[in-house]
Amino acid sequence: MRFPRSFGAYGVTVVLGLFGASGFVRACATPAPAPAPAPVTATNDVMKVANACTTLVNQQRAAAGIKAVALEVRVQNAAHKHSNYQASIRTMTHKSANGTDAGVRIKAEGYGWRTWAENVAAGQVDCTQVMSAWMNSAGHKKNILNPAMVHIGVAAAKGSNGVVYWTMDLAAP
Repeated sequence: MRFPRSFGAYGVTVVLGLFGASGFVRACATPAPAPAPAPVTATNDVMKVANACTTLVNQQRAAAGIKAVALEVRVQNAAHKHSNYQASIRTMTHKSANGTDAGVRIKAEGYGWRTWAENVAAGQVDCTQVMSAWMNSAGHKKNILNPAMVHIGVAAAKGSNGVVYWTMDLAAP
């Protein structure tokens, strides 16, 4: 299924990462349209998506000689809730309804982080597409390949507009 360009289905993905005292990093990626695989839906198993995307992240990290990240339930919960929020408002964003960022959301789940990063995207229908978009963006790739990161959470949720909203949270205690 192709989504109209007006919905940004293959549009811009945005990354926001926080690396200790280095400040904020923003980048964009525009994925190339690909044949549509089975779409992510609200009824897909959350952990199936998280595991599939984490496997792709760890393949990229291994190829770069970087230690794998592990799924962490609190980081996963933060990512899952944020994807659901993005889908509910049908907008890709790093900010929650109360204006907080991923660092606050991850901490609210009980994870005391030393550093964190977040990648968000909209329009890609599976982990392969979203990872391709993120790895073709310097900022997203920097987050994924940051050797300081040890934990990950990845989630996707489909909005009523048919667009899939993605969140990848990475963190280190």
